[in-house]
Amino acid sequence: MNHVATSKEEIIRAGLKFASREGLNSLNIRNIAAECGISVGCVYRYFPSKADLISAAVEKIWEEIFHSARERSVPDDFRECVRLIFSCILNGCAAYHSFFRQHSTLFAESGKDTGRRVMNEYLEHIRDFLLQSLLADHAVRQNVFDNAFTQGAFADFIFENLLSMGVQQYETCDYLICLIEKLIY
Repeated sequence: MNHVATSKEEIIRAGLKFASREGLNSLNIRNIAAECGISVGCVYRYFPSKADLISAAVEKIWEEIFHSARERSVPDDFRECVRLIFSCILNGCAAYHSFFRQHSTLFAESGKDTGRRVMNEYLEHIRDFLLQSLLADHAVRQNVFDNAFTQGAFADFIFENLLSMGVQQYETCDYLICLIEKLIY
């Protein structure tokens, strides 16, 4: 066993590789130590608990999944933005099968505030991205939104449906796009 200190980044990369292959639920200190060829103590040096390790891995996975969306400027066509986010979700599901199903239950079980905070921060970034795109879309019918039907609530509704479609492994978001077109264009 290699007892030489490994970087935190190398351990996280090994965790991602392991999570991609075995699923997020299989991620633990012992498995990652074996994946890295280091002692369990070395992993604990960087991650004091399994929840800390999972939080770091989930943060990196969220980053990978939505990396292409976050690097782009906000589309001024809301439908294009929805397609982009759905594409990110599909790619994330392909790379980390069951990620969207597993990560929220892991944090609910562990009660770890850090994990929930990381997850909520990424969700909030993507919601904001959607809302900015909706606000920038000049093709949206005038006066479609009001105090009861707000842009923020609509963006949240669309995002929740995109995540649900990812969990249920839909192949396209065409139905959601059709719904959007009928409602706001």
